[in-house]
Amino acid sequence: MSRYRSDSRPTRARLHYPLLRVGDTFNVIPWEAAIELQARVLKGIMDKHGADDLCAKIYDHGGGGGGMENTYGTGRLLFTGLQMKHVGIHNRPGYSSETWGTRDRGVHELNYCYEDARLADTIVLWGSNAYDTATVFFVAHMMPNLQGATVDEKKKHFAKGEPAEAARIVIVDPRISATVNAARETGAKVLHLRPRLGTDYMLANAVARAVWEKKYYNKDFLNRHTDMGSFEDYKKKSLELQMPYKDFMARAQKITGVPVAQIEQAAVWIAQPKQAGHWRRGLVLYEKGVIWNYRQYDAVASIAQLGALTFNIGRPGTGTGRVGGHQEGYARPDYPGPKPPPDVDKFVQDGKGKTFWIIGCNPYLTAQNNAYLRKRVGERAQALTDYLSLKKGDAGEPGSIAALADRILEGLDKTGGLFVTVQNIYKVESAQDAHLILPAAQWGETENISLNCGDRLLRLDDRFMDPPGDTKPDWEIHGLVGQKLEALYKADGKADIAKRFSGMDWHHGADVVKSIQDDLYASMNTKVPASEAGKLDPESFKGVDYAYLRKVGQKGIQTPVRTNPKTGEPVGTKRLYPTWNFMTKDGKFSWYGTRPWDDFVSADTVAGYLKSSRDEYPFWFSMGRSQPLWQTSYHMRHLPEKTLGTPLPFVQINLADTKMLGVMSGDVVMIYNDQGNETFAVYETDAVPAGTVFALMYHWLGTSNSLTSPYTDPMSTNPWYKGTRVGIRKLAGGIPGILATASFRPTNKFT
Repeated sequence: MSRYRSDSRPTRARLHYPLLRVGDTFNVIPWEAAIELQARVLKGIMDKHGADDLCAKIYDHGGGGGGMENTYGTGRLLFTGLQMKHVGIHNRPGYSSETWGTRDRGVHELNYCYEDARLADTIVLWGSNAYDTATVFFVAHMMPNLQGATVDEKKKHFAKGEPAEAARIVIVDPRISATVNAARETGAKVLHLRPRLGTDYMLANAVARAVWEKKYYNKDFLNRHTDMGSFEDYKKKSLELQMPYKDFMARAQKITGVPVAQIEQAAVWIAQPKQAGHWRRGLVLYEKGVIWNYRQYDAVASIAQLGALTFNIGRPGTGTGRVGGHQEGYARPDYPGPKPPPDVDKFVQDGKGKTFWIIGCNPYLTAQNNAYLRKRVGERAQALTDYLSLKKGDAGEPGSIAALADRILEGLDKTGGLFVTVQNIYKVESAQDAHLILPAAQWGETENISLNCGDRLLRLDDRFMDPPGDTKPDWEIHGLVGQKLEALYKADGKADIAKRFSGMDWHHGADVVKSIQDDLYASMNTKVPASEAGKLDPESFKGVDYAYLRKVGQKGIQTPVRTNPKTGEPVGTKRLYPTWNFMTKDGKFSWYGTRPWDDFVSADTVAGYLKSSRDEYPFWFSMGRSQPLWQTSYHMRHLPEKTLGTPLPFVQINLADTKMLGVMSGDVVMIYNDQGNETFAVYETDAVPAGTVFALMYHWLGTSNSLTSPYTDPMSTNPWYKGTRVGIRKLAGGIPGILATASFRPTNKFT
């Protein structure tokens, strides 16, 4: 069994010192040299070609536990200092929000609190396998409500005479997920809608049309707190009131695959008023099944608008937002690029840009269509590496960091190459083509503050161990690069540019927090009543520092943080929009007419994005994460307990399809299409419908994103991970033989 074990335990697998590529190997170099090289290359490119030739992929949500300090560090250097526009957020090809569809309506996606899951009459999980990916939230808060254990809590918050009973749950997911099974085990009333891939925004609009037809809406709320001008556009384009209801619903059923009766049942459960005219309380939550889908902007917007139409925002037991499942931590200066942002993946693949800084993420696993990304980045990085290698007649290696930087800049111009820097705690797949590797410290090795993604509870994670070797927190690395750039520009006599990098001489996380307060919150008026809290940055924490968070401990404080006008003490915000004063200029919810369904006459037309044939690629392909491995397995791959349990990435295949393919559980198959191919172990199940397969998204021996298309939503530059078409072929031998003999490096046609 030893071959299944990782090479080392996590502490030994970690990076310890900066590394510089020399030919095909890496040499340890001092931090001072690494920082100077990174700064000189960035400056040389910016001076000669401008900021547009600087490219980066950066962590999101606090940098894998790195908190507000790390996100501020990247933003302060990349956005304020370098004014970089070609930036992607970990798995995304651009600096885009996953939730513009709701933010543009005036509603932040984190507007509810965990208590609302205990008070709701109906819980809606749309594209969220919460039992797997937000387990505590589901088990500790949703499940008691489904079991009727929170009825007494409801009576304390509900109006006099308002009925209180166990919650119902609506789950929208093509698969019979663990959440579906867990909900059924509680004995609750469960409605499971199973739409075809990519049809979520049509399904949400169909549920909304049923709500409208049945008059399950609060006219007073709509008239007083939503923009009735844009509401007309919503009624025309999203609800299509000009089309007879029967025809509309018949088309919705044909496209989504969800029966009209189930669509109407969802409308009843979510919005039908209770006895004595009390409005139903629905908690409408979505996640990656929506966020990573076709027409992502419209899908998120349609769910936000369903929440507004059904009066499910701002009241106890209501809310319309995302589930989350990990820590959050945004404290960045404004992004200097356009909206929607440019696609940095495509930019680099097309031979543009001269540097690619990969910070706290692993795009060789997580980027869409990443087999081609790996190929192009590898080719361009190698072109520069070859130029830097000694050849006959060369005078020798550059004798200083400044001379090496000049040689790199010369090579970039002559070869069309790419200077790749990877900053991470591990030597991840994306580091295989790097020229410079910067070792980072992780959570627990430095203080950081972050909030949970459900109810915005801000807390401090104190340092409790030393980082290995000479690793540094990401914010410190960015601060050092910023200081070096400031010094270089001062030496050039360019004080105006040097000023953009000033103030980055941070020595402790508390210094970064002070910069956040001074830079982002100094002019923010937080002496506002609770009714105005929705106008503040939902993750802002003015007046909160390490000392305060240590004092309150795990109790924390919910953002946005207001200021008590009498005492000056910070005041948390339980839930947003209790008086429906939204984040728009006039405080009213802004409606949006979703894009037409005309090009989606049937679900099959989506395959046109992939230029593929149904005969050649007969299966719909989707992917997601798995609780035992979680995220990208960046830690898990170093734990034998985890690698033994999942030695290969797996694919779920319906029993009817395994019979047709002649495979069974434990067999190994190759899944392929025009984008790439990967190897998976088969898991037979009825969880997926016939004709659709579901694969593990990330694994150290393969990533499903080799198979995804390069399509992004033009309104948000967000990728479409949850729908592509594939073929499947069985490989000879079982898992032991495959592991012992097979290559896991994908081959591709790249046509």
